[in-house]
Parts: sequence; structure tokens; C-alpha cells
Amino acid sequence: MRNPNPGSPTSNSEYGGLAMTVVAIGPETTGVPCAQCVTGAGGNNIGLPWPVFTVQQGETLTISTWFQSSTYTGPCTVGLILKNAGTIVTTGSYPWPGGCEAGYLYGVIFTVPVPTETGPTTVIGQIAGGGTNKSGTVAFMNVQ
Repeated sequence: MRNPNPGSPTSNSEYGGLAMTVVAIGPETTGVPCAQCVTGAGGNNIGLPWPVFTVQQGETLTISTWFQSSTYTGPCTVGLILKNAGTIVTTGSYPWPGGCEAGYLYGVIFTVPVPTETGPTTVIGQIAGGGTNKSGTVAFMNVQ
């Protein structure tokens, strides 16, 4: 979706124009996540499954990752990492077809089974462009 306020280049050399902005965990739900789909909402909007913290083994989750390419144009790949007690239990990635374009908002949805490992689990969404251009956002869930 087109970002109405794409921003301008920044002098901060640590920011390369790509930023992961949201990682949301919810039950697998038809019709969402979606972009520009919330009836009555103005401006840019997203619809999400109800965000949850506690999840049960055997369930399937929708993990929504949303990011902004404010000034970066080029190849980009979205990644997902789930860690339980410091051990990676699930990973996923999605190279954006044709790359990212400056001035746009993007979303990538991962459908994953709840890990079999119980306890606190870190959910990391990442966006990576060329070179060291990377950004990530963290969410948490508790597997029962």
C-alpha cells in the first residue's frame, strides 16, 4: 500500500530506509490479516486476528509482519524466527517479489503451528535489504 508520508533520507547512517514496524500473533482466521480493509477507518489501516499471548499446542497461528520502506528501493526479504529458551524452534522467510520500493508499506503473513516446546517464546519479525540494511521487531507468546 502506498505510504502518504514516505519521509526523506536521514543522516543517521544506521537507518537504511527499511523498518519492521509490527509483529502480531493471532489465531489462524479467514479474511484477516488484510490491508485497507477496516470498514469506516480512515487512512491506511490493517485488519488483524485478535492478538493473543497464551497459545495451546496443536493450534495454528497467523503471525503478521508489517514493515515500511521509506527511502529504500531494492531487494528485500522478510524473516520470522521463534525462539524458546534460547533455542530456535521455527523459522520462515519470504523474499518480496521484485524487491521493495521506497514510499510503501508492506505486510507478510506466516501461518505456523504452535511450537511443541512449552513456555515463553520470542517471536522476531525481520526485514532485510541490501548489505547491512536490516530491522526487526519482537513480540512474545506463552506456549501451554
